[in-house]
Amino acid sequence: MTRYLAILVVALTMWGCGGRETGEPENVPAIWREVRISPGHTKHLGKVACEDCHGKGKFEKPPLELCQKCHPAQQQVLHTKVMTAPIGMHIPSCRDCHNFGNQIMPKQACSQCHQEKHGDQQCTECHSPHKSPATKSRTCNECHKDEQTKHAGARGCLDCHRMHETDVTADMGCASCHAGQAGALRITAKAKTTGHPRCTGCHVPHKFAKSEVSACATCHKAQPVIAAKPNAHGACISCHSPHDDAPKACTTCHREDVKHPATAAGNACIGCHPIHNPTLVANDAKAVSCETCHLKPHHGTATCLDCHQPHAAKPQLAAGLCAKCHTQETARAANTGHAQCTQCHTKAAHEPQAPRPACATCHADKFRTTVDTGHATCTTCHQSANHAPKTTPPACATCHTTEAASAPQGHQQCASCHVPHEPKRAPPACVTCHAQKKTEGHGKHEACVSCHRPHGPNGPPRPPACLTCHTAGALPGLHKASHHSSCVTCHTAHEAKPKSDRATCLSCHTDKVQHEPTAATCAGCHPFKK
Repeated sequence: MTRYLAILVVALTMWGCGGRETGEPENVPAIWREVRISPGHTKHLGKVACEDCHGKGKFEKPPLELCQKCHPAQQQVLHTKVMTAPIGMHIPSCRDCHNFGNQIMPKQACSQCHQEKHGDQQCTECHSPHKSPATKSRTCNECHKDEQTKHAGARGCLDCHRMHETDVTADMGCASCHAGQAGALRITAKAKTTGHPRCTGCHVPHKFAKSEVSACATCHKAQPVIAAKPNAHGACISCHSPHDDAPKACTTCHREDVKHPATAAGNACIGCHPIHNPTLVANDAKAVSCETCHLKPHHGTATCLDCHQPHAAKPQLAAGLCAKCHTQETARAANTGHAQCTQCHTKAAHEPQAPRPACATCHADKFRTTVDTGHATCTTCHQSANHAPKTTPPACATCHTTEAASAPQGHQQCASCHVPHEPKRAPPACVTCHAQKKTEGHGKHEACVSCHRPHGPNGPPRPPACLTCHTAGALPGLHKASHHSSCVTCHTAHEAKPKSDRATCLSCHTDKVQHEPTAATCAGCHPFKK
């Protein structure tokens, strides 16, 4: 609206500017169309003839000092510096602030040169451009009527504020003063952090009472706390000092000697106890699960806390620890050489089902002597080898059925001839037990195995018939008689001489009882040898 009014005024004053009835001005440069709506021109149009400022004829640019011609009583502008805008290098001039050019000034012309501001106030609220002194005699309270100004000995606003400072600059003044205070009032630079960059973030400006400090929940609304009741975690300042970014160490209140997690930086406790974890709070839990960091398999149905103490060092695997759950196994293994569980369960902690080392890892000597013998698999005989290796193994007859069934009387104990872990070793000689047999009868001339087999399966264990070696009809004397074909009637295998007494012969020849009754032996007349 102002622009259109200015155009109307221009049209009405054309006759005073030497124009013709057509409304076209004479000797007016084309730039007039751009500058005619400037604040300076709109103020003067209709009041001052154009030629009073621009002269007659050439319509020249008015000199800088021209303003004094009409405004002699207006005190010279209070600027002592040379201006550079908007009309170029020159001494201080009215037109530095009052624009007659083609650029429309902002509401506050002062801002062309002065960047300082006081909040959203216009400069003229406090400054009089044409008076000396330029600052009006006003007090802060004229605008800031409700602001408290007494603070720890401060007497007025200017003890903390400067006229043209920003809010941030004023906030910095708190730290500059409190850094030199003593005791609880001494606030150092570490009170300002990324989350709390300004004092006035918590301390409302001009409200200095401790009770007027903003509650933490004003900003931190979603900070649930584990174990808030009945413990002291419910109050933020129980862990967070108001002027220190780093929270207090948990050990300030909790004296436990924390060993885990060993690699956590800073406060190790929060590695398991994140104080503001909403999931823990919702479940009324005190710590995150071990699986949060440890993704190893479980130990059967055991939980981590069955073996691990939360604030202790890594547990040592030993029979005592294993016995908490594996009572029978550790009791059976005691004093057997297998009492140390980790000898076989090398990954017992988190992978108890992992393949265990072969028995030969420790019992290499036994493995060497049983390989390729049918006894190479230890558990064939040591069925309780894991936890009771000294338990009596099953009888040999469990596998060697035929041998056990065919063993001669007195030879049922296999280990009397065989060594369990050296099944290929030759059994001891028969004379080890039957020494007297070696000195009698056939023992002098033949190996025991010529007549005796210890057991099956290769044939019967009893001695073969005498005729296997002694061919019938080839023996001398009375051996040829058909009724003397049974050798054992007169002979035993291990006697030095055959039986030749009268009683032996009469056991068969009962009708000869009265035949030469005084003879001690029959062989004197009836020889078996020629």
